[in-house]
Amino acid sequence: MKTKSACSTIRKFPVSFKRSLLISFLFLATQNGLFAQDPALPPTNLGLANVYDGMAGKPGFVFQGYAQYFQTHRLNNGSGNNTQSNLKVNSLLQMNQLIYLSPIKFLGANLGFTILVPIVQINASNLNGAAPNVNPAVLGDLVQGTALQWSGRKLLGKPFSHRVEFDVNLPVGNHDSRYNINPSPHLWAYSVYHAFTMVLGNRTSLSSRNQFNYNANFIGTKARAGAYYNGNYSIDYAISPGLKIEAAAYYLTQFNQDSYDGNSHYYLNQPGSNNTKERVLGYGPGLAYFAPNGVLVEAKVFFETAAKNRFEGNRPTLRIAVPLSK
Repeated sequence: MKTKSACSTIRKFPVSFKRSLLISFLFLATQNGLFAQDPALPPTNLGLANVYDGMAGKPGFVFQGYAQYFQTHRLNNGSGNNTQSNLKVNSLLQMNQLIYLSPIKFLGANLGFTILVPIVQINASNLNGAAPNVNPAVLGDLVQGTALQWSGRKLLGKPFSHRVEFDVNLPVGNHDSRYNINPSPHLWAYSVYHAFTMVLGNRTSLSSRNQFNYNANFIGTKARAGAYYNGNYSIDYAISPGLKIEAAAYYLTQFNQDSYDGNSHYYLNQPGSNNTKERVLGYGPGLAYFAPNGVLVEAKVFFETAAKNRFEGNRPTLRIAVPLSK
């Protein structure tokens, strides 16, 4: 529970401040009849993996590392308009993923398991007023996934590999109620996605990941962010045997309004708030290099547009996949 002085300071931030990229949530408990602050969506995969996302190698262990920098340019309201706020919240994410693809078959697919460990550094600034205080700790929530991987199949006569995975967000990261922004969103969350790669020809392939997400209440509160979809997409062309250029994109859209104590109209009753749903589209070019030893390096930069109820900016992204098994 925040003190009155802390609440009054934070209420000076625009309502749409709740939308802060890869980071936690901002929640003000009700006090003296004041509304709780509308919560932000928890972190998700925005363009971390694109090229050959639906493919997997032989059974064994693979390490994937991701680095993604988010640089804020503007803060958009629920209508998609620039709020003209000078508030900036930037982040640097290092995601570490260990994958184990087993030889065990189920429904014709290989059973696989993964664990993701995010390390995120966040900073906030505001040229014209107070900025939210940020937890200096860096550990985000762990994500555990169980997958079924189908490899070497055919679709419409083309090579086709795909995967279905169920993920659970484990709220074990750094979270401290003394801070407005934390590396951990402090909630249980569940998602399921389907990723595929289709080889269209000798030089071209198409990949996509489509993910659906459901959030529980933020721990210790009655606030719940709405369910949402996020997807990654790419088409690539080989300019040499090991080097591909790609056009990549991601999209996020929230299905239903955020709620408080089961009431989906709660935040809509706040002055100036007629929509709590988030949306953003990112797109940009990329390069992917496949080394002879099986290592994949993918570098991209995404430019965001069409954002609603969240920050809009750029996301330079690096992905490295390293097979650990012979």
